[in-house]
Amino acid sequence: MGLLDEWTRRATQHRDGKIEFLGEYSGGVDDLLKRDLIIEFAARPDIRRAYLANVAFPPENTPCPALCLVSRRPDDKSIVIHIGDIVRRRLGKDAVLDVLFMSAARESEVASTCRPFYSSAL
Repeated sequence: MGLLDEWTRRATQHRDGKIEFLGEYSGGVDDLLKRDLIIEFAARPDIRRAYLANVAFPPENTPCPALCLVSRRPDDKSIVIHIGDIVRRRLGKDAVLDVLFMSAARESEVASTCRPFYSSAL
């Protein structure tokens, strides 16, 4: 499986399973990553909001960073590929970041633990 395929798989792998939102993931280089992502999302009107959160996927419960997206196109693989490019450029080729498309219920859960770093003007 190629690197781009791996990013796509991770974006959909945890969509229906249990997710525990642990709070905002921020600091240092993560703020630069957010800036790069804001520029990308501003050119994509389907992206409504974005959160960078610490999450755990029970039963493992090992915290990891996740980019949580609210989008009109929750199966948009092209955005996942672009996010992968941005993350590798900013954090290195071995960086791990889950990309999760949020339903309304899931957005409510993540919003209870952190604020979006991106909100579209529309």
